[in-house]
Formats: sequence, C-alpha cells, structure tokens
Amino acid sequence: MSRTTIALAAIAGLVAPLGAQEVIELPVEDRHIEADFEGVFRVGTTIGEPWESFTTIVRIGFDEGGNLYVFDGVMRAGMPAEIAMPTSLRVLVFDPAGGLLREFGRMGEGPGEFNWPWGYVVMRDGTTVVGESRQAAWQIFDPAGNFVRMVRKPEALQMFTDIQGDPRGGHLLTLRSARNVRGWTSQPIMRMSLAGDVARMETIAEGWLAESPVLDATRTMGFGSMSLPAIFEPELLYGMLPDGTVVFSDSSTYKLKLTPPDGTGRVGRVITRSINTQPVTARMQEAWHAQQAAERLRAERAGWTSLGSFDVAFYPELSVIQALVVTWDGRIWVQRRDGFPDADGAIDVLSPTGEYAGTFPAGSITLPDAFGPEGLVAFIERDEMDVESVVVRRLSTSLR
Repeated sequence: MSRTTIALAAIAGLVAPLGAQEVIELPVEDRHIEADFEGVFRVGTTIGEPWESFTTIVRIGFDEGGNLYVFDGVMRAGMPAEIAMPTSLRVLVFDPAGGLLREFGRMGEGPGEFNWPWGYVVMRDGTTVVGESRQAAWQIFDPAGNFVRMVRKPEALQMFTDIQGDPRGGHLLTLRSARNVRGWTSQPIMRMSLAGDVARMETIAEGWLAESPVLDATRTMGFGSMSLPAIFEPELLYGMLPDGTVVFSDSSTYKLKLTPPDGTGRVGRVITRSINTQPVTARMQEAWHAQQAAERLRAERAGWTSLGSFDVAFYPELSVIQALVVTWDGRIWVQRRDGFPDADGAIDVLSPTGEYAGTFPAGSITLPDAFGPEGLVAFIERDEMDVESVVVRRLSTSLR
C-alpha cells in the first residue's frame, strides 16, 4: 500500500489494513495544538457524603454509556512504592452528569469482596474485572455491580502484572514478564480469555527485551546472582485499537509498531519520528539513587522493611517515549520523556495510519487517565491539601 493510499484512507476516516510492513515517518517539527477541552463534571471532595471522599484512586475508566468508574483503594500506611497496592477496594460508578449510580466492593474474603486486590478494568459493556491476590483470580461483576464469578489466573502469569481490557470484550491484555529469565530476547503481549474457569493465554505481539545485566544481590537481598533490568531500560508500552490492532513501543527510540488483529503477531506498520535520545548522565544516576534512598527512609519510618539497596546497572540512554495510550475511537497519544526526574513531556496525537494531528506542548496538559465515548476524558487531580478528585472533560472531534 502506498503512502498516498494511506493518507486517503485517513482522510476518509478509515483505518487502512495492515499488509506488508511499511514505515511511516512523522514530521520532524511539532505542530502545537491547544488544550481547549470542554468541562463536563468533577467528583471528589473532603466535605459531603462518604462517597464524595476518595482515599487513593488506583484506576478510572468509562463504559460505553459514558458512565465513569472510580476504583478507590485503601492503602496500608507507609507502604513502599515497590510493593504499593491497596488492602481493600470499592468501585464507585457515576453517570454522565456526575451523579452517583452505585457503589460495590468491600474488605473481605468472600465473593465480591476484596483483600489485597490488583489489576482493575471496566469493559466497554460495563463488566468490571478486579484481580484478587489471595485467591490468584479475577473477580467479574456484571454492569449492575453484581458479582458473577471468578476466573483463576494461569500459573505461568505473574500475579501482579497490570491488565487492560480488550475493547472488543471478553478478554484481558497483559504482559508476561520475562525480565528475570536469562536468554529471553522478547517480551510477549498476552490476550487472555475470560470464558472458562481458568484464563487461557495467547501471544498477540512480542516486544524486544534488552539483555539484563546479572547482578550479585546476595549481600542485601539474599537472592544470590540474578538477572535484573537496567535502570531506565526501555519499557514495553502497548495499547489495543477498537478493531484489535495492537500498537506498542519497545525501544529507546521513537518507534511505534502495529500488529493486525489476525493473531499472527507480525508487525505490519512502523511509525517513527526523528527525535534524538538523551544520554543517561552521572547527575541522573545520582538523582535516581537519592530518590531510592528517600523511599527507603519513608518505608522504614512507617515500620516497613524495604528491599534495601543493591548494586544496579544503568541503561545508557533515556527512552524518547514515556507513555502510550489509545483513545476510545482509536487515536494514539504518545507522551515523550523530558529528562529525569521525570517531567511531563510533549504529547503527540496521531492516527494508526500515521496521520499526525499535532502536539500538546510540554506542561500544557497531563496525559488523561482514561478515555471514554464521544470524546470523554478523565484526569485524576490532587489539590494543595493532597485531596484527590476526578475531572471529566470532552475532546474536540479531531483529537478523539
């Protein structure tokens, strides 16, 4: 398919099919776009009904009706960042005007109750999925918030891997971590069926995996020699388009790879941009060590035993791409990294065909925490008193 054909398909509002691998180069210069979003509603306050006060928001999402789901967790005080997860959870559902529809979930060991939950997804039809660490399973709730059943995780899947929902329904997406397996050169992106008692996994794409250095962790962690990822090593970032196409980034350069929804995992399109990587400097390494020391001190003061300090290796350069998300309608938003400690970099907006809509300048907006139908987006915000709220806005048509 020629580049001209792709452009015509984009103008027509179609997603061009992925055939033989093609490479699309985005413009070098940014074309700035304004963040003039329409305000819709805000939820969350310190004064009012109990449902109006959030503890720690761990995830938000929308269903196809434009209802907002807030996963509000109770965190153990002083828990170190490396093991931070809620001990309990409640799910609050708000209608498109911000009114409370329902609330479900509480601390406990029974069906529909949570004890150290992990992984939170709302499907487009309103089905809610929450991982339960004590039972190594996902709890499934119907659109009314009623508990339906549990689906056990496969033994090959690590318990605390993050999950996404397949926009076509019925499946979860996750990474099968391979960071500590020596000799592996790829990291699979998995699709898991929720149809049976145990989730069935299949590989739908594979990202490149850097060779991790072997470090001696005996002195501080008691684990002996083990393969650990280098600090600042490129993350595998991914999302799924409404038709099942997977888009992912697996290198330190600006390169997006797209695989078609045929299950082969082959890369059919690559979208690149000529942006230079930043070398990891001694100052960045010192800043990282200072950040870790502060985290360990905070944990110790709260009575937690941290993982301690141990020898680390640093990747030689920072990844250009910091985050990647897909909108409800299939646009791709790419946030670029702006040095370390991380600052919010510029955000590029493009289509799966490589049509470049423009760039939000660094610091002009934060990356939305959730995208919904009809251009809805939601952001988790904190005020000067560290109180969390969720603000919902609406995007212009060209950005959806």
